[in-house]
Amino acid sequence: MGSAMLKVFLEVVLPVALVAVVGGLVGRWRNVPVPPVSALAFYLFSPALVFHSLATTSVSADVSVKIVLVMLASYVAMYAASTAWSLVMRHPAPMRAAFALGATTPNVGNMGLPVALLAFGQPGLQVAVMNFVAGSLMANSAGLVVASTAGGVNWGQIWRVPFRYPALYAALAGIAVNVLKIHLPTAIDSPINSLQVAAVPVMLVVLGLQLRDAGGRDHVVDTVAVNVGRLTIAPVIAWFAATALGLDGVTRATLVVLSAMPTAVIATIVATEFKAEPTFVTRVVVTSTLLCMVTLSVLISIVR
Repeated sequence: MGSAMLKVFLEVVLPVALVAVVGGLVGRWRNVPVPPVSALAFYLFSPALVFHSLATTSVSADVSVKIVLVMLASYVAMYAASTAWSLVMRHPAPMRAAFALGATTPNVGNMGLPVALLAFGQPGLQVAVMNFVAGSLMANSAGLVVASTAGGVNWGQIWRVPFRYPALYAALAGIAVNVLKIHLPTAIDSPINSLQVAAVPVMLVVLGLQLRDAGGRDHVVDTVAVNVGRLTIAPVIAWFAATALGLDGVTRATLVVLSAMPTAVIATIVATEFKAEPTFVTRVVVTSTLLCMVTLSVLISIVR
């Protein structure tokens, strides 16, 4: 077991971490601003990956629906658990929203995709992309609803948010190309392929840039609690949900690993927008990302 964990760490987790670390170091050295690089990843590379993966995926419609259901089950369970914790701890509204954001927003994009690819190959990446699309929509819809409980909310605006970003349209276009068996001309297919190949490393660099200056020591108990939930409880929930839906093999293993991803940086962005204790959320992002180097090594060696 020990040698298996070490192998997973060296072959799956460490390569992902090194790209992020190098990105952060170069960013600090050259004072690279995060927003423009993040915007390229969000609006260009990531949609290309989503489109290409869904256009070429061999995952059936039935399995795709089950992948989304597992993600939803994990989201609902983690939100319920975080709410229960906040009630016990008597959190004020901003902290309650912040804790829920940390617990329900796994980094299934710039960390989940490369980990799935390295751990389970192309079949794992296809599952991860489907999960990433669903997770992005949840973060930009349900995540905003959760964050809005920290203060006022414009319900008319919230439900329009997913339609402002390209991931949804890239997903719909990719599904259409796949279902209708459309053969794209080389002039279109080749640039998309080039962009999607660059998506994973660029997203890891963005992760490194975003985490380089974060830190802090407040709310230690809450930080420990949300990390325990995010890194250890969520994958158990995903395993039970996937098993109940009849999923097994690489599909179930990938979903379990994806559910154990650290808190995504988008949680900090949302928390900042809604004044939901963004400092605490950033600390959760940092600590969960560091701790997952160990927890993912253990989990992948178990499920693979």
